[in-house]
Amino acid sequence: MTQYDHLEDDAELYALGLTDPDSNQAIEAHLASCAECRTRVVEAEESAAALAGALAPMPAARPARWSLAPGLAAAAAVVFAATAAFEGYSAHTATTQLAQTDTALIAMASSHFAHTTLTSAPGVTAKAIYARDGAWCYVVASGVGEHAHLVMHRNGAARDLGPLSDGRASTIFVTGAGRVSQITIVADGRTLASGRPVY
Repeated sequence: MTQYDHLEDDAELYALGLTDPDSNQAIEAHLASCAECRTRVVEAEESAAALAGALAPMPAARPARWSLAPGLAAAAAVVFAATAAFEGYSAHTATTQLAQTDTALIAMASSHFAHTTLTSAPGVTAKAIYARDGAWCYVVASGVGEHAHLVMHRNGAARDLGPLSDGRASTIFVTGAGRVSQITIVADGRTLASGRPVY
């Protein structure tokens, strides 16, 4: 962000989590003192939620709960867009997936987040959405198979945080990992996807 009297287009980009990480501190400082720009960010979040609400629901999904807060609606739009790319859920895993997604949505609604696409093996697609303060991380992947685990690296140590859910869209939501230096998906001794978050 440049030094303007107002955020201009950065307000919409910030609401969608698309601003440069180096700019976020200046943007957040400006929002703390500018009601007009705070209003513009909230309106951008509401617009994103309205667009997401206009899309057809995914199979086996229960109705979304948009009334919790405008911030939750914007976070839901981001998660919906990321998840939609991985096709519909099977009926067997839908209930578990929805509970995990609800938890991720609540976490995203209450914090600022960023995302990174993980460099992946052929046939694998993966993305990590994470809190800028390291409080949580939500990983969505396709093509990882049955034995995929999430491994996070911090301070030179690797920590296995558990298996990704089975299904076409494999996910895991973890809390308390901190600001990790690398996010990796492994299965049967092989690295399937890996990326470095930028805080």
